[in-house]
Amino acid sequence: MDRGYLEVFEWDLVRLISEGTALRERYFGKRVMLCSILNAKSGRCSEDCAFCAQSLHNQAQVEVYSLLDPERILEEAKKASFMGARRFSIVTSGRALSHRDFDKVLKAVELIRKETELLVCSSLGFLDLKRAKALKEVGLSRYHHNLETSPSYFPKVCTTHSIQEKIETILCAKEAGLSVCSGGIIGLGEGREERLELALKLRELDVDSVALNFFHPIPGTKLEGQNSLTPVEFLKTVTLFRLVLPSKEIRLTGGRAYGLRDLQVLGILCGANGLMIGNYLTTQGRPYEMDLKMLSDLELEIDDG
Repeated sequence: MDRGYLEVFEWDLVRLISEGTALRERYFGKRVMLCSILNAKSGRCSEDCAFCAQSLHNQAQVEVYSLLDPERILEEAKKASFMGARRFSIVTSGRALSHRDFDKVLKAVELIRKETELLVCSSLGFLDLKRAKALKEVGLSRYHHNLETSPSYFPKVCTTHSIQEKIETILCAKEAGLSVCSGGIIGLGEGREERLELALKLRELDVDSVALNFFHPIPGTKLEGQNSLTPVEFLKTVTLFRLVLPSKEIRLTGGRAYGLRDLQVLGILCGANGLMIGNYLTTQGRPYEMDLKMLSDLELEIDDG
């Protein structure tokens, strides 16, 4: 491991902004990509991820429902497009979809591609190559599958599957010709070295986009008592990922309103070039109008892909 990257945690905000902005603008100019997700199937997940409100192993209060119909998914995609999102992701709970539900997702992707200009993504749990190719054939642009945390820390977060299974899904998606978004949740109790380890693993996997979620403790989960990191610690982590993955999309996703609080604007200045707008799966984000105004105030452009 190249521990030299850990020096970023000794930098002050001025240097974080200087270095992060310089790298972001070098590779992406003044463009920021907006994405939105839909919780298309909620709850009843068999996996025991300690942070997740949708796990059957946790006691969190979460809405439970079966996979939405393709027409309803299309409606939500159109709403995301209206908000300014360029990418829209269909997200489902559970280890993997049934054959029937997977076919419904394929139909939803076809509808969205036909009736909108959105780039369609999905996060459907574990994939094999056959399913990855089927998604590619109907027009899916990108598959999202988070590693969640570093390989060394992962067993402390989940025991019902391994990080190697996650890696195999990412490799299947890549082999099928799909773009890949993967990242994790920052602040699960891991240390700075584990965050660097995660960034280096994502670089090794050569993912196209990195989703940085900010830990938001949810009552009823195993990590409900875990303290969140400070906003500045989160910002230093954003810059760390930009340094390790200078040419990759780095987007601020779930929990950013909770984790960064009034410093959300600095997440962009410290190196991110993407934002997830709207809801954060099982928690709400802030109104999308505030994010559009933030980008306008920074004189940044919405990336149309």
